[in-house]
Amino acid sequence: MVAFPSSLPSPEKTGYAVDPVNQTVRTEMETGTPRVRRRSASRNDVLAVSWRFDSEQMRLFRAWFDSPDYAAGGATWFTIDLATGDNGITSRDARFMAPPRLELLPGLNWNVSAQLEVRGGDL
Repeated sequence: MVAFPSSLPSPEKTGYAVDPVNQTVRTEMETGTPRVRRRSASRNDVLAVSWRFDSEQMRLFRAWFDSPDYAAGGATWFTIDLATGDNGITSRDARFMAPPRLELLPGLNWNVSAQLEVRGGDL
């Protein structure tokens, strides 16, 4: 499995959020209380993350993201160190849920924000 480039900074804490997926299915009954059951014991969490890159870091990120040998435009799973609430910062398997948003900042710096699907969150 490919890895997020170690030469790039970790995601910023501002705006960092973990959104656990709902593991239950709810069925409304004609009468009485709804039936609720668990779908699966495993789940993927959704993380909102952002990075701040300078021009060179942005060039590296774009090349890594677009390369079919690495992130393949967001379609491929990759490893990245993340905090998911279960064991500090650990290496997790992630992939992009959609292309990241690229915002130009003063001084040719960039704010890159994305949602990542992260395997096996254990909150």
